[in-house]
Amino acid sequence: MHIGVIILLTVGALALLHVIVSVGPHFWRRRDPGGDGEQGLVIFAESIRWLGVSWGKRTVAAGLRRAGFTGSFRYWRHHSTWRACLVVPVVAAPRLLEREAKRLADFIVASRAEGPGRPIYLIGYSAGGYIATRALELLPDGVRVDGAAMLAPAFSPWRDLSAAARRASRRFIVASSWLDCLILGFGTLLFGTCDRKHVPSAGMIGHRGAGNIQQVRWRPRMIGVGNLGEHFSASATGSIARHIAPALLRASDG
Repeated sequence: MHIGVIILLTVGALALLHVIVSVGPHFWRRRDPGGDGEQGLVIFAESIRWLGVSWGKRTVAAGLRRAGFTGSFRYWRHHSTWRACLVVPVVAAPRLLEREAKRLADFIVASRAEGPGRPIYLIGYSAGGYIATRALELLPDGVRVDGAAMLAPAFSPWRDLSAAARRASRRFIVASSWLDCLILGFGTLLFGTCDRKHVPSAGMIGHRGAGNIQQVRWRPRMIGVGNLGEHFSASATGSIARHIAPALLRASDG
């Protein structure tokens, strides 16, 4: 067989394997069965619903369950289907993002009032990472979540996260991967981050600005738990269970 054909078949097989490992779980994971709201609440601010897929909805919930979370999981929508199909009308719409961040902040305030002693955790994925972060910044004094985690967030790596981090009683986590160079590297360099900076996002190069945060950077060993380092596996079930949930859900050190 010609060497060129062998190379093409090999590349094709690797591409298919990548799709199965990275994208497949978003479809075949079971829907979250629900939990006891008295045991806690996780609010998951969605990524852009490109192709109509609720990226991370099933995988993040499954990862939290695997890590022992028994509370309620709330998937938070923040854009319309047509915007999701075109992607840019979500990222480059500051008024929309601000309005949705305020709506999320109001929901957090109401949830805290309904259950003052109930743990509340906030997770944002990609564009949802910006909305979740901005929602924390908009919370009134005295209102906090217990922990926050931003998966592959599409905001500037130099964004000052001090105010947002102060609204998370335990930890504010930023998860990034240098392999996320197509969407959060070239993509936000060309079209801009959600906070309108034409730079690679914090979800690619990590956070470089002010703020007391915990960084979770991609390492090759994470492939073993389903995180290939690119955008769609940033919310892999195994990665959430192993690297995000333990830091997010546990009590403060000391």
